Amino acid sequence: MLPEIDIQKLAMESRQRLIEEFTDTYANLRERVKRVPEAEARKISEGLSCPLEVAMVAYLINMDGIIGLRSAVDLFTTELGRRASVAEDVPNLPGNVMEFALSEGRWISHLYGRFSRQLELQGRSLANLEDVIDSKNMEVEKALSIIAERTKLAETIISPILEEWIKEHPKSISVDALTAFGQAITKWNRATLNGKFKQVLRRNQAHFRLIRESLIGVTDSFTIDASLARLDALIDELGQPLERLPLRAVAHFLIHLIPRPISGRGDRSPFVDVGVSSTRGNKAEPDLVSPFDFLERDVKLARRRKGDERAEYLSEQIGRVIRVLKYQGNDLTACVEKCLNEIKGRFKLEDVPLDNVISSAKVQISEAPLSERDTLTIKIVHDFVDAHIYEEDSMH
Repeated sequence: MLPEIDIQKLAMESRQRLIEEFTDTYANLRERVKRVPEAEARKISEGLSCPLEVAMVAYLINMDGIIGLRSAVDLFTTELGRRASVAEDVPNLPGNVMEFALSEGRWISHLYGRFSRQLELQGRSLANLEDVIDSKNMEVEKALSIIAERTKLAETIISPILEEWIKEHPKSISVDALTAFGQAITKWNRATLNGKFKQVLRRNQAHFRLIRESLIGVTDSFTIDASLARLDALIDELGQPLERLPLRAVAHFLIHLIPRPISGRGDRSPFVDVGVSSTRGNKAEPDLVSPFDFLERDVKLARRRKGDERAEYLSEQIGRVIRVLKYQGNDLTACVEKCLNEIKGRFKLEDVPLDNVISSAKVQISEAPLSERDTLTIKIVHDFVDAHIYEEDSMH
């Protein structure tokens, strides 16, 4: 098990990395928010009933592919509501609201971006250890490895970020942090997450008790004694009401929410899986970086849907990619050309000629009313996918 001094050192390094990242993210958002189309922002503000400044930052978060527009606005408005409920209202002045939106935007971008990806990746090594747990016979070395891995993940990576979140969110308590971090990790809505809290807490305690049993009876070992003391303390802390959970317990609790790949093994611990499946297809896939990575993923995901549901889903995802490309400086005809070329290459459509399709698209877009061009662009890409990927699927 890691010595306490090493835990503190690693936690300090994590905190420093977070501060550096937030400095960059804040500067990035502040600079880019100046270029958000005012008409788009006002449309979002009116449609989702949120302050204009929140709409502008939510627009950027959506453009970055972090989370959807409505989800981003919901997170902002929920935090505004929480602050109002504890008499820490954000003054209703443009400058104050923009400062709130930029600061909270850093957290949304981090929690739903790098943080959740990092936890899922690091959670895999923990899952490999815990998937072989046998409630009747667990080796002492295995138990110690699990404790060490959980301690490192919870107390050197998650805890420092939790502490910073609490500092930056006035009068917040542990259940607020649990909800904010838990939603980012699981992608569950607030009601679902809140409904599972007690179940996950019980499983977490049961999991620690199971590990503890494998260490009982081993004598003359400082490491064993220290591990037992840590487990006893955590089991006790996890028994506290949600509102008073110590941050260390919150960090260990969040580990229990990390999506677990379904291995198909018969020897998985019943104390680990809480019904959260992997969000990455149970594969060690590369991170999604470019808008075309997301487009490829969404075209594949849309295969699971049928009829109008598929068309609506795919059109929404294509629209998001088009917005990102426009923000990068591409006109609509360039957006079509890039999307179709990427789709052709990624789905191995070597026999599908694009010249005529792209030429026709240019004519259609140029002749369409300005207000209809975005919708037409989405339709052109959608129809291409429908004709050359889904139609091909139906023939097999």
